[in-house]
Amino acid sequence: MSIDFGKKEAREGYLQAKLDDLLDGINSSYGQALLDELMSRLEATINDFNKEVDELMGSLKKSSEEKEKLIEKIKAGEPLKVEEKSSDPVEEAEDGEEKRDLSEWEKRLEGIS
Repeated sequence: MSIDFGKKEAREGYLQAKLDDLLDGINSSYGQALLDELMSRLEATINDFNKEVDELMGSLKKSSEEKEKLIEKIKAGEPLKVEEKSSDPVEEAEDGEEKRDLSEWEKRLEGIS
């Protein structure tokens, strides 16, 4: 059985079939409600993941472009300007180590632990 995971409908059908097999032993009155809730949570999780990956890729692309511009300036012998504020704010903590703002994902991870 070949499944094209590149298509949303195929992925959902595959998950639906597998979950149906797992939920066969559950009372029919709860089975559909559980399946609906599980599917909505899976969809929300996938959407959150896709959003975070898109943001990460955008950030990486911007950083890469900035580095390329800097390299070109260095090659051309142009004087470099020191930016007043970086894109990743860093502060000096009381113990002398660097402290930076946490991303949304890092805040979530701290909330778990």
